[in-house]
Amino acid sequence: MELTIEQALQQGVAAHREGKLQEAERLYRAILQSQPAHPDANHSLGVLAVSVNKADAALPLFKTALEANPKIEQFWLSYIDALIKEKQFENAKQVLEQAKTQGVDGERLISLEAQLLPKTQIKNVNSASPSQQQLDSLLELYKNRRFNDAEKLALSITNEFPKHPLAWKVLGAVLKQTGKVIGSLTAMQKSVKLTPQDAEAHSNLGVTLKELGRLDAAEASCRQAIALKSDYAEAHYNLGVTLKELGRLDEALASYTQAIALKPDFAEAHSNLGVTLQELGRLDDALASYNQAIALKRDFAEAMWNLSITQSYMNDLEAEIVSLQNLLQIDSDDYGLRSSVNLAICNFLKGDFTESKKHLLAATKIQEKTSSESKNERVYWRYLSNILKWHKTKYLGVKKGKNDRNLYVIGESHSLSSHHLCIQNSGSNFFCSAKLIKGCKQWHLGNAFRNQYKHQFETIFFALPKHSYVLVAIGEIDCRLDTGIIAHKRKFPEKQIKEIISNTIENYLNYIVNNNSDYQHNVTIQGVPCPNLDVRNHSEKDIRQLGEVIKIFNYELKMQSKEKGFGFLDTHQLTNKGDGMSNGSWHIDDYHLSPEGMQEAWRRCGSEESYEQS
Repeated sequence: MELTIEQALQQGVAAHREGKLQEAERLYRAILQSQPAHPDANHSLGVLAVSVNKADAALPLFKTALEANPKIEQFWLSYIDALIKEKQFENAKQVLEQAKTQGVDGERLISLEAQLLPKTQIKNVNSASPSQQQLDSLLELYKNRRFNDAEKLALSITNEFPKHPLAWKVLGAVLKQTGKVIGSLTAMQKSVKLTPQDAEAHSNLGVTLKELGRLDAAEASCRQAIALKSDYAEAHYNLGVTLKELGRLDEALASYTQAIALKPDFAEAHSNLGVTLQELGRLDDALASYNQAIALKRDFAEAMWNLSITQSYMNDLEAEIVSLQNLLQIDSDDYGLRSSVNLAICNFLKGDFTESKKHLLAATKIQEKTSSESKNERVYWRYLSNILKWHKTKYLGVKKGKNDRNLYVIGESHSLSSHHLCIQNSGSNFFCSAKLIKGCKQWHLGNAFRNQYKHQFETIFFALPKHSYVLVAIGEIDCRLDTGIIAHKRKFPEKQIKEIISNTIENYLNYIVNNNSDYQHNVTIQGVPCPNLDVRNHSEKDIRQLGEVIKIFNYELKMQSKEKGFGFLDTHQLTNKGDGMSNGSWHIDDYHLSPEGMQEAWRRCGSEESYEQS
């Protein structure tokens, strides 16, 4: 019976392993007669050639395998090794650099790279360990952040003295600094294996494991470091970082607190403690932690940024503006875009459109010269730019009339479209004032845990005069392809979409009801508009799923809102072109409705048009 290519390959590999080299070669060549570019057959035949000291014959085979499938790490390693065996060192260096661009990393590559170092970098050949001068030089290079030079020297030392733990430890740290995380992991694992009693080595390994998403292993490494050295502040700090990533905020809090107790001037621990306190809704305590971190480290940009975010959740626009201005003076490179956009938002909420535009123009200039990813800020920048253009052409200078009622709009970014709008509804004129809660989902308000979003919502809600008119505009973030309902469904495939939606909305609305019992605000819930997606960037299946989720979500939100005695602003019906996608009439960008769209939604609000669920 004639063999398939897959069967021939399997038999060839089996013969190869058993040492039946002629049989293996015959099978590999039979495959190549049929498919000359077959990657696995070329690679296997090349490996066979190397094993009988014919590396020159292996080179074209490895090259063909790579060209057919450059994603296989072993193909790169085999090709580089064969080039070195044939003393084609320059070619080997070129291929090695190409391998790095393909994400190839790890101990084998490190070893091959070490073989390509100039001989002048390898000293003390007959010594059991590197000289003190070499080690001092290595540490000095690392200390001075000369990472490329440090990497070369560390590679040389580990190649010549593979059982020297310090060289592996420094190599791991250097590779981590240069973004070679897999190689860093390999080096750190070597260091731990050679010195299992080294607490610092275990802690460093934990950090790298955390970056690779191996959180359980990271936690174990950090705890091992603490077991070896209980007063090791950095290990407690690294454990806190890992625990926070795992969502175990109370435990993270305890770890950061312990790190600070052991090392009171640990600025990073104070800052991360602040982040955890913020997520737990303890904003006053978070504020104190950030201020302490900044007092210890005056140019601590990250802590200053976090401080501004907390001030945002505390609804303290003036303090947030001061923090952002200070941050721009300290670090305009990494935080220029974010700070400028947030300053624009703060001034927009204050009603100072001129100042808002000034900061948006500054953000524009920053965008032109930066390639850094800052998706949320870029979305806000585009959104706010469009709103300001709309106000300038149509409603600039609009002020609250004597008989206009206040309508407070509490919500995520969608709330901004309503700011400074004049609304007519049910025979009354309303002047809208936005109260932004960045990144807030219905889930944040409906879950059982205390968090910064609940803190801000309650701060805003309870400060309003009793019997105020309130629009709550939260839900759009719950209905995206990459987060919220759909992401939850991916995580828990056994759950039904309708169940997830119904529970999310019920918990969310119950939260509002409970908080409204003493205030008796006149509450309207804003629905989620149809998505305004560029179909070229998403699959038909994803778009169809999103459209269905938003449809079900709005129906459930509308029904439950009415049951709770809330009004409902039906932006879905307003924007639907009939297939669940945006009709293009009311969106101001990819996500948000225009102020004109919000006015139209209010005009239609209360009509008898039914919302059908098919």
